[in-house]
Amino acid sequence: MLMSGNDYITSQILLSQTWLFKLAYNLTLDLDDAKDLLQETVLKILDNKNRFTHGTNFQGWSSVIMKNIFINQCRRSAKIKSTDTENEYPRKDSFHDKTSDSTPENNLSAHEILSKINNCPIDHCRPFRMFIAGYSYKEIADKLALPIGTVKSRIFAARKMLQAALSGYK
Repeated sequence: MLMSGNDYITSQILLSQTWLFKLAYNLTLDLDDAKDLLQETVLKILDNKNRFTHGTNFQGWSSVIMKNIFINQCRRSAKIKSTDTENEYPRKDSFHDKTSDSTPENNLSAHEILSKINNCPIDHCRPFRMFIAGYSYKEIADKLALPIGTVKSRIFAARKMLQAALSGYK
């Protein structure tokens, strides 16, 4: 017996739910955000079920939907978007811990942190600044014409340099 289009999509969603949740968690790295992303993806799949071609890979189709939703969310939430990140500075407030035991002695000013970032080699500094400005690894790789693995390793190296430079601070 053949299933109707609605029954087929529903069964595929149920079969792929665990896999889709793992993908959502890998994208967001946050449990609540992953749940939200999964829910939005399922809604989008149900809204576009007539666009699915039977006999094709449902997981591939649904993962593209999820990744597109995630990318669109990242673009919407990114506060600083410009191709020239050399002159961009994150908001000063983003560098301060807003807990009650936060004191001026325990915090660095945004200027001090930015000077430490700027002291990193330029090939590490630019990808790192783009990353903290909200760009994805792929966007950075595309804009700098670098392999994504190189971008990831440069951001990692810049983080380590920054951690070492700030090791004496709380």
